[in-house]
Amino acid sequence: MKPESTEVEVNLAGGKKITFETGKLAKQAHGSAVVRLGDNVVLATATANPDPREGIDFFPLTVDYREYTYAGGRIPAASLSVKAVPVSVKFLPAA
Repeated sequence: MKPESTEVEVNLAGGKKITFETGKLAKQAHGSAVVRLGDNVVLATATANPDPREGIDFFPLTVDYREYTYAGGRIPAASLSVKAVPVSVKFLPAA
C-alpha cells in the first residue's frame, strides 16, 4: 500500500506561509515531513523498531543534526584546511 502524499499550508501573521508535506520524501522511514517557510526547508524523519527492548525504563532518542551552509552558497572559512582540502565540520548551535 502506497502512502498518499499530503500538503497543508498555514498562513502566518505578516503574510508569511508555512507548508507541511508528508509522503513525498524519505519513503524508507516510518514517517517523514518536509516543512517550508520562505526559502528555509527542513526534512524531519522518524524510524522505530517494531519490537520493544526489554529492561529499559526510558525512551531512547537520537538526534542527528547537520547544517549545510554551502547549500545556500555560503562556505565557512573553517571548512578549508591549509591544503585547501574540505574538512567535515559538524556543530549544534545552542540557542
